Amino acid sequence: MPPATPPAQDPPDTGHGPQRPSSSRAALLAASSFCAVALVALVGVLDVPYVSLSPGPVRDVLAEPAGDGGQAGDEGAGEEVLVEVSGAPTYPTEGRLDLTTVSLRGGPGLEQSLWEVLLAWRDPQVSVVPRELYYSPLTSREEADALSAAEMAGSQETAVVAALTELGIEVSATTTRRVQEVTPAAPASDVLRPGDVITSVDGVEVAGFDELKAAVEALPGGAEVRLGLSRGGEDVEVTTRTYAPEGRTLLGIVPDVEYDSPVDVDIAIDDIGGPSAGTVFALAVVDLLTPGALTGGEHVAGTGAIAADGTVLPIGGLRQKVIGARRAGATWFLAPARECGEVAGTTPPGITVVGVTTLHDAREAVEAIGGGRGDEVATCDEVAAG
Repeated sequence: MPPATPPAQDPPDTGHGPQRPSSSRAALLAASSFCAVALVALVGVLDVPYVSLSPGPVRDVLAEPAGDGGQAGDEGAGEEVLVEVSGAPTYPTEGRLDLTTVSLRGGPGLEQSLWEVLLAWRDPQVSVVPRELYYSPLTSREEADALSAAEMAGSQETAVVAALTELGIEVSATTTRRVQEVTPAAPASDVLRPGDVITSVDGVEVAGFDELKAAVEALPGGAEVRLGLSRGGEDVEVTTRTYAPEGRTLLGIVPDVEYDSPVDVDIAIDDIGGPSAGTVFALAVVDLLTPGALTGGEHVAGTGAIAADGTVLPIGGLRQKVIGARRAGATWFLAPARECGEVAGTTPPGITVVGVTTLHDAREAVEAIGGGRGDEVATCDEVAAG
């Protein structure tokens, strides 16, 4: 037979009254502890839509390898040569001309937890900004990497064109059917991607950009249009609409331009992405193609994307780049003038930030610095003050 069920018993009388409140307190404490642990765990894993920018690596674009003009132990000597020019006379230089970078965390595939973002917010050398400023919501890690590499390649090409143009060397240009970017307001931004080559409009082949432009302009604004594309080696067709923001019918694309340069410039860098080194690359080419050292032996760093016409464009992360440059020993920094407000009055001791709007401005500023006339250049403090 199974053992008899023991009779129910009252809890022992301890002389302290009923036990139920103690059980309730214990349960409440246990629940609170569980919630606290769960909250900490949630903070540690919850993805938040922010990226953090911190000072990144600095590279001297004029570095000479030891044993080939550079001396072992010299600052910058022994590094990989980043910029080499052939097809034209070149001249020796000295000093340092550094490209600067930011380390970005929180992008696609590298998302940050709430805890990591909170820690980044506490660091005075780190900026935390919405992820959407750098990435579209549906961008994958692979797409982000590909875009960054494409931007770096494009910046090198436009840097060479801007530098040669600054020196009065003619460079021929051909506008292509390849999409460089799409205006966000254009309907085509939903279907076209950078790198797409437009091959037909409404079933009619277009052999060059002029034919593409003419075919689109013949359509009314808001018209549905079928575009044949070459995308990643495959033929595809997409449907979109034209738009006419100023009365002229457009797709809203910025086409790639191919350049034919009489001077061969090789920029050997594959571990840094984005367009922000364009201005520094252009200055390096100018320096190598002109007699004397542009920097006069000074340690200059900088940032800024550059257009083929020499316009210096804002790029972001300026404060972190200035901090990284100062850590590397730079005493002068070239920055897009439009971003001067970001660092005005907050630069680290020992470095002067100069605002520039064109490659010509940047060249004159470095020549003044190298010639001991640094007091003539417009600092970011002065630019921001108006």
